[in-house]
Amino acid sequence: MELRNIEESDWPAVREIYLQGIATGQATFQTEAPSWEEWDRSHIQHSRFLAVIGKNVVGWAALSPVSGRCVYAGVAEVSVYIHEDYRGRGVGSFLMEALIRSSEEQGVWILQSGIFPENEASIRLHEKHDFRILGYREKVGKHGDLWRDTVLMERRSKTVGIDRKIEMKKILVLCTGNSCRSQLAEGYLRHFAQGKAEVYSAGIETHGVNPKAIQVMKEDGIDISHHTSNHVDEYSDVDFDYVITVCDNAKESCPFFPTKAQKFHQNFPDPAKATGTPEEVLNEFRAVRDLVKEYMNNFVEEHINGEAYVSN
Repeated sequence: MELRNIEESDWPAVREIYLQGIATGQATFQTEAPSWEEWDRSHIQHSRFLAVIGKNVVGWAALSPVSGRCVYAGVAEVSVYIHEDYRGRGVGSFLMEALIRSSEEQGVWILQSGIFPENEASIRLHEKHDFRILGYREKVGKHGDLWRDTVLMERRSKTVGIDRKIEMKKILVLCTGNSCRSQLAEGYLRHFAQGKAEVYSAGIETHGVNPKAIQVMKEDGIDISHHTSNHVDEYSDVDFDYVITVCDNAKESCPFFPTKAQKFHQNFPDPAKATGTPEEVLNEFRAVRDLVKEYMNNFVEEHINGEAYVSN
């Protein structure tokens, strides 16, 4: 059995397995499969896996966000679907192990599932992988003409986002418009810190999140599509430990923070100013992304991972 990432070209196989799950009447409230575009929008970009035996796709797993609010960025809902010809053969455990491993690498601290009580196989699979039953949601939704209950199950990571004796560091990344460079930086800081720091980004203006920034981060397996463009004044009451300016204009205009914040500066080229063909512009975004990635990785290694965090 091999593991690989789900691509758009895999959608027919993913959809077929999804439809098989729907047909059981015990896998989901859904009564029909969505389009690829709908499925892609509703699932987190990382941790999307296929289980493959030979040339056959035998199962898939993915995560969905539980909320668009940043405080819930480390909480995700699990989906695991197995081809009807391969159920009971270890495919579910294979995919769940991959999902847990990948989600923790991405800084996810809670995985949760809502399961029909009648779906005993799914409940057993979750229990095998350290999910616990939190309770029941009575008549939470209508399945056709029938109101159905769900069992709410949760797995809390033992390594990501655990309580610390040392307070988590707070990092602010500041740019002119909080559109591109600071968004890339926030994404990579969250990725490399793995729940060991609170990361914010802001601008001295707000220009919205650049779609090309979202695209090139998605290419590197990091989803920033839920990010928002925020003004630095929104965080005036946050006691930051570190402020990183990622463009000269932001450094020159950086507001005074009446805190212990240490300031760092690295001027990155603005890919939004790139000219040329669409591919040439996108390549400039990729080049800046890679520069930001290297800097933020080094920053986390020196200033976050270097701290002596001890579990309570």
